[in-house]
Amino acid sequence: MSKKEEITKTLRIGKILIWIGIPIGLLSPLIFTLESGYFDFTNSGNIGDTMGGISAPFINTLAAILVFLALKAQIQANLIVQEQIDQQEIDKKLEKESNQLHHYYSNLKSSIDGFEFSTLDTWNIGDGENTVVRGSEAIYKLFQEYICSHHGAENDLKSNPKITELLSMLEICDKLLQLIKNSKVDERETLWTLTSHQFTYRIFPRLHDEYPDKIDTYFCNDCNKDHGFPKRISALIKSIYDKINNGL
Repeated sequence: MSKKEEITKTLRIGKILIWIGIPIGLLSPLIFTLESGYFDFTNSGNIGDTMGGISAPFINTLAAILVFLALKAQIQANLIVQEQIDQQEIDKKLEKESNQLHHYYSNLKSSIDGFEFSTLDTWNIGDGENTVVRGSEAIYKLFQEYICSHHGAENDLKSNPKITELLSMLEICDKLLQLIKNSKVDERETLWTLTSHQFTYRIFPRLHDEYPDKIDTYFCNDCNKDHGFPKRISALIKSIYDKINNGL
């Protein structure tokens, strides 16, 4: 039974008691002054004192019950109001959380859409000799160049703007997946699917054949140099991949 139904039931009982009490109060003078074999109060003294002494306990008890029912109904009504206030706070919190998740997703998508790449060689960026590609194609080309021909030191890559830009996208994706997993918003499944697709179909394709053996730094016997991604990037790729595979 809901609280609203409990309040309605309490008020209904109160009305019944009132309608029972009113006839008793009106008829008691007639009843108590009748001469009968069962009740004869004609010789019991003043009729007012007699009626008062007999009816007072019943009337007081009825009044106490009505007061109790009224207080009970008021308390239940207050509880309903408090529940509504609490629910409003929960709804506001969920709305704020939903806006935050959508903001993260929009940032991730716009970062991928706007990502441009020509070469990892910072000296040749913007020289016009290398074709500039955008979006998922740019990410694919970055990974392609890194895996196949780049032999720079890991510390050098930390200052490469394209690597740091990629790192930012991966951090946003990883954080967003964790936030969605911990959230209770209604659209969490939709956001999870959209975010997973951004990684699976726009970031990860070139890494599919290399994962997981050639993600971490390893020594290449063909060129006698180290290959693989900086630890931070490889760790993020693994973290995102595992989150998506484990699901919500």
